[in-house]
Amino acid sequence: MEKFLNKIWYSKLSYLSYILLPVTFLYYIIISIRKFLYHFQLFSAYKCQIPIFVIGNITVGGSGKTPLCIWVCKYLQGLNKIVGIVSSGYKGTSTSPVLVDQYSDPYVCGDEALLIFQQTHAHVVSGADRVEATKLLENKFNCDLIIHDDGLQHYQLLRDYEVLVIDHNRGLGNEFILPAGPLRESKSKLNDVDLVVYNNYKSNDNVASINTITQSVTNITTRESRLFSTFKGTTIHLVTAIASTDTIIKALEMNNISHNNHAYPDHYSYTGNEIFFDDSDPVFITSKDYVKLKDATSDNIWVIDHKIEPNSLFINEINKFFQKKNII
Repeated sequence: MEKFLNKIWYSKLSYLSYILLPVTFLYYIIISIRKFLYHFQLFSAYKCQIPIFVIGNITVGGSGKTPLCIWVCKYLQGLNKIVGIVSSGYKGTSTSPVLVDQYSDPYVCGDEALLIFQQTHAHVVSGADRVEATKLLENKFNCDLIIHDDGLQHYQLLRDYEVLVIDHNRGLGNEFILPAGPLRESKSKLNDVDLVVYNNYKSNDNVASINTITQSVTNITTRESRLFSTFKGTTIHLVTAIASTDTIIKALEMNNISHNNHAYPDHYSYTGNEIFFDDSDPVFITSKDYVKLKDATSDNIWVIDHKIEPNSLFINEINKFFQKKNII
């Protein structure tokens, strides 16, 4: 279903999109009424005493918001600031906010929440109820900032700064709202947020952007790190359960690496057998998938090192907010 919908949403306008427009219109009315009720305070919204920094998107699927969340956290930690992070815990089984640590089960707290903790060691809370998750951080830790990975549409929580991430390669698709298109809300949201940042955007100092870097892998057993270029001319298995593999596949092709693509639905629940094959070809997996495959032992499995580099305009813009709030 996911592949089917993406084919409709991110290709030339399909007649199926037009068939779905009546449902889209109904969905648009519902979200507009909800937004109206919060805007005019007919529905109450929670105001946290700690500044709230939301990084989200308006499209279904990946845009790079979680890697950006990790980067912003590390950036502030480099300035000796205490950061709290809220992740939705999507596909996790926990029904209430839970603190994430090194012993957390990704199937309970969600794979992205555990990934964020492993890469930042910040105070991470996983929970679909973002207000309660925020309160847990607010009451338990003396954070300088609370970052929300996703949550632009969670109007029950007031926020101080909003960053909207767009994957430049995929854009906004056919620009229709769900289910006719991939948008969670109208693209007019781009005019309401504090900062729009483009992922995979060609260098341009006039546009806030982040560059995705996928150039190396680390072996799960030996911890050896190797550049993609050292696999030139070979064939690998690419096993993923993420929203988009476009950046990874592009990097493989640039390095003349052939790949057998084993793509599973985003947040897929692995059995563990998916990463073993009847040949000796290297197996590449993402760090997000590895949190659910950490018990695997094989010299043949490599985790893709994935990081981002924001441009100076993005850094300058968020610094203005941090300075205004006396965070830095």
